[in-house]
Amino acid sequence: MPGTSSRPTMRRADTRTSQQRGSDVKVVSLPGGKEPEGFNWFATGALFSEAAAFIMQRVQDEHARAEVVGSMQSGYVFWEDLPEPDLTGVLTALRDEFPSFVDSVVYPPQAALAMDHPEIFIARAKSLAYLAGRSLTLRDTPGAAPPESGGQVEEVSARVAAGVPLRGHARYEAPGGIDFHCAAEDRAEKLARAGSDGSVSVCIGTLRLETGVTTHQLLYARGYSPRSAWGASSLPAPDAAPGAVFLLPERTLVPGAPVEVAGGEQWGADYDARTGWLRVGARRGRSGDLVRVADDTVVEVVDGFLASVWLYLPSA
Repeated sequence: MPGTSSRPTMRRADTRTSQQRGSDVKVVSLPGGKEPEGFNWFATGALFSEAAAFIMQRVQDEHARAEVVGSMQSGYVFWEDLPEPDLTGVLTALRDEFPSFVDSVVYPPQAALAMDHPEIFIARAKSLAYLAGRSLTLRDTPGAAPPESGGQVEEVSARVAAGVPLRGHARYEAPGGIDFHCAAEDRAEKLARAGSDGSVSVCIGTLRLETGVTTHQLLYARGYSPRSAWGASSLPAPDAAPGAVFLLPERTLVPGAPVEVAGGEQWGADYDARTGWLRVGARRGRSGDLVRVADDTVVEVVDGFLASVWLYLPSA
C-alpha cells in the first residue's frame, strides 16, 4: 500500500509480561528455530543495558535501531525480527566478541574481585554468547542438534586430584539459605579455579554445587536446604584429605545451563548439632574417598561418582 513501509516491525512484548517477571528483569529473545524458549536470555536491568549497548553498536539499519530502542523500554527484545545483514552481524558479534566485552567492560578484573560471587555473574553474562552461537548453528544447518549441555544426569561422575582446599566458609541463614563466603584476598583464587567462563550449578535438589564451566572443578556449595528437613544423626568430623574434585569431566558444561541430578531431591540430609556437620548424600552402604575441597566443604567420591557432600554449619 502507498505510504506503508515493507520493513518488518520488531515485536514488542506486552508490558504486563515484564511486570510479572519483576521490574528489574529483562529478556533478550534470539532466533531459535523450534526451540524459542531455549533462546531466551534473562538479565537484570544493569546487565541488560550493557548487552544492549554492545548490540546497538552493531545495528546499522536506522529503522531497526529505532524499533530496538522502543522494544528495550518494554524489557523484552525479539532479535529474530532484525533485518539482514544486521541480524547475522549481531549474532556473530555476540558469539565471538561479547565474552571479551564481558571481561573488559561488564565485569573487569577489579570490579569482579569486589563481588562475592563474580563467577556466577560472569557465567550469566556469557551465556548470551553461547545462545548466539547456538542460534547461528541452527541458521546455518537447519535441524542441527546443538551439543548436549545442561539437562539431567542419572549420576555425577567425579575425578579426584591433588589440590589445596579453597579458603572460605559455608554459612547457613534461616530459613534455609546456604552460601559460601571467602575473604576479599581469596576471591582471585576462587575465580581462577572457576575459569574464564565462570561457574555453572550441578544441582542436587535445591543444593547447588558451583562448578567451573571450563575447568569442571567443584568450587563450593550453595542453595536452599531448610533445617527442618534435616534428620538428626551422629556425624563425627570427616577424616578428609585436602584435594580437588572435578565433576562431569566427560560432559560439556556451558554458562547458564545447570545440570540436575535425577532424584537429587531424595538425597538424604543428616545433621549433627554436636559436631556441626551436615551430610547430603545418596549412598550409605559403601564408603569412598573423602576430599576437602574448601575449608568447610568435604566431598565423597565412590567408584568415580559423587556420593555425598559434607558442610560444616555450626550455626545452623
